[in-house]
Amino acid sequence: MEPSARLYNCAGCYSLVAICSPCDRNNIYCGSICSGAARRESCSMAAKRYQKSHRGRLKNAERQRAFRGRQKNKVTHHSSTVIPPHAVLPPKPNKLISRAVSGYLHCHFCGKPCSPFLRRRFLRHSEQHSPPRSASWPLTP
Repeated sequence: MEPSARLYNCAGCYSLVAICSPCDRNNIYCGSICSGAARRESCSMAAKRYQKSHRGRLKNAERQRAFRGRQKNKVTHHSSTVIPPHAVLPPKPNKLISRAVSGYLHCHFCGKPCSPFLRRRFLRHSEQHSPPRSASWPLTP
């Protein structure tokens, strides 16, 4: 029997992705390219927040002072680079849709065939597998 699959749009590139239930770990990205870009963006935002703090400002000032000291003896510099105009690329055909039309649907991650009946939401796990909660949860004053 083929495993059920979940159909979702990647949060990075908005492509349509099917993922089988064994591979599904609440994924929201289509692969390492989109998830890596999101990770870099998240780290960049964290660095910007840090640089706005008092300690971050002091560290940045110290780093800039050291950089200007190293650059004191350099007298040459390069000209600015020419930025090419923006090019509009044609959209790539979505392989998932063409596979679904042909009657075969495969997991985007492992490549195994999936059931043609697709879910739009995450699977709910049964209560027997969830860790037990203490009697005082949630904490009350």
